[in-house]
Amino acid sequence: MKKLVVWVLSLAVVVMGAGLAGSALKSAEAAAITWKLQTTWPAGIFLHESAVGLAKRIGELSGGRLKIEVTSAGTIVPAFEVLDAVHRGTLQAGHGWSAYWVGKSPAANLFASVAGGPFGMDNVDFAGWLYYGGGLDLYKQLFADILKLKVVIHPTDIIASEPLGWFKKPMKSTADLKGKKFRATGVTAEIYKEFGMSVITLPGGEIVSAIDKGVLDGAEWMDPTMDKELGLMDVAKFYHAPGMHRHTGTLEFLVNKDAWDKLPDDLKAIVDIACRENLLRSWLDLTSRNVKDLEVLKTKHGVTVVETPKEVLIEILKAWDKVAERYVAKDPFFAKVYKSQKDWAAKMVPYRKTFYAPYEVAADYYWPAKK
Repeated sequence: MKKLVVWVLSLAVVVMGAGLAGSALKSAEAAAITWKLQTTWPAGIFLHESAVGLAKRIGELSGGRLKIEVTSAGTIVPAFEVLDAVHRGTLQAGHGWSAYWVGKSPAANLFASVAGGPFGMDNVDFAGWLYYGGGLDLYKQLFADILKLKVVIHPTDIIASEPLGWFKKPMKSTADLKGKKFRATGVTAEIYKEFGMSVITLPGGEIVSAIDKGVLDGAEWMDPTMDKELGLMDVAKFYHAPGMHRHTGTLEFLVNKDAWDKLPDDLKAIVDIACRENLLRSWLDLTSRNVKDLEVLKTKHGVTVVETPKEVLIEILKAWDKVAERYVAKDPFFAKVYKSQKDWAAKMVPYRKTFYAPYEVAADYYWPAKK
C-alpha cells in the first residue's frame, strides 16, 4: 500500500511537471515576436533566398523567439515601396538595396555600390570602410537624420562585382553603346547617360519581358547566377564582362524602428550578428554558384561571353567622376560620405597595392589565356 501511494504521488509530480513544462512552452510560443518581411526581389532568385536564409538564421539563434515571415516583391507592396512600408510599419522588416532609394537621397547609392569601388576599393576594402572606417555610422545617419525615416539599417549580403550586362549584339566600343536602350538603376543610370545611352529603370521581374518586346536593347542585373535565374539568356546571348559600374557593395536589412525598439537587447544583438554572418555566407555561396552557372550559361544556353574593352571600363570611371562631382557640389551629405570613402581608400588601396601582388600575376602564371 505504501509503495502504491509513493507511485501515485510520483506520477502526480510527473504529470504536474509535464503540465508546467507544456505551459512554459506555450507561454514561450505566445511570447514569440513575429515580423513580416518583404524583399525587393522576385521569388526563386538567390537574393530572395538569402533573405529567407537570414530570417531562418535569426530564428535559430533566437531559439524561435523572433520569427520572420518572408515574402517576395509585390506580395504586400511594390518592390520600390518596401522602404516606405517599413517606415510606416506596414512591414516590420525589408530586404533590399539602398540604390533603390536614390530618389530620396543620391547618397543612398554610395552604400549600395558605385563605379570603381569607389576609388579602387574592392569588397574587402568596402566592408572595412563600413565597419572600421565610419561607413556604418553614416549609413545610419542617412535613414535617421537625412531621410527622417523610422528605419534601422543593417548591411547584409556582399554583392559580387557585376558584369557590364547583356546585349543582343556584341558591344565592341563606347561608340557601340550610344543610343542603346539599357536597363540600369540608381546613380549608375546617370553613368550610362553620360555615354549617350537611353536608360530605363525597371524592377528585376520586368527586365526579360522588356528585352523580349524590344523596349530594351540590353540590361544589367547582377551576376551569372542571378542573371540565369532571371532568364536573361532567353532574350540575349552576348554577356559582356567584366563591368566597372558596380564593383563593390552590400544589400540591406531594413527594420521598422518601433519594432526594433521593442526587442530586448539580446535579440537586437542576434539580428546584428546574423546580418554580419550573412555578409560572408552569402558572398562565398554566391561566388561559388557564379562559377558553376557561368558554365551552364555557355554550354547549355549558347551564351557568348564578350570581354568588355578596357576603353569602356575607363570611360565608366570617367563618367562616374563627373556624376559624383555634380552631387558633391549640390548635396552636403553626399559630399560627406564620398569624402569618407575617399579617405579610407587613400589608406587601404595603396597598402593593398604595396603588399598584395596584382591578381593577374599568379592567375596568368597558372591559368594563361587560351590562344
